[in-house]
Amino acid sequence: MTEDELIAVIRKQTPAHNLAPVAAPTVIATVEAEVGHPMPSFLRRLYAEVSNGGFGIDGWECASLSPLPDHYFCDAEDILKLYRGFATPTQDLDEGVPPGVVPIMDRGCTMWTLVDFRTPDGRIWVWDGNECCRKLCPTTIASVREYFAEGIAGRLDGSGPLRSQLTREPCEH
Repeated sequence: MTEDELIAVIRKQTPAHNLAPVAAPTVIATVEAEVGHPMPSFLRRLYAEVSNGGFGIDGWECASLSPLPDHYFCDAEDILKLYRGFATPTQDLDEGVPPGVVPIMDRGCTMWTLVDFRTPDGRIWVWDGNECCRKLCPTTIASVREYFAEGIAGRLDGSGPLRSQLTREPCEH
């Protein structure tokens, strides 16, 4: 499936009530400036061509890049609030997530998908409050595009931690 075809499928599968206006270039630039790295190109296209959040896989929705008064997709108003929250250790987060790794998708039950903006294609990481000692865990998914393609093909099983199904690398304890 080409990138354009994948974007068309994501747009078609996004519930109409979740289709917020697309993210303006200034909003994308604001996120990139705070994160300190450019947004991976496929993720940028999703926010610029599909919707400012709300698109996703099997009911898992991506957070918006900026607050949207008529749309709410996760536990935070926008992606930068999530990013700041994950960067700071708390009682729920044993250690902060490294700069440049951005939470984008709340998968429920304290599980999150994160994208590494430090890599051009956006390597996928997970954070699972039920497993993994509440730390960032690697996956074998090398890009945002691959993550969405695998999800649309039904190869991401949401019944357990994404980490345990997609990587043999254990979380560090």
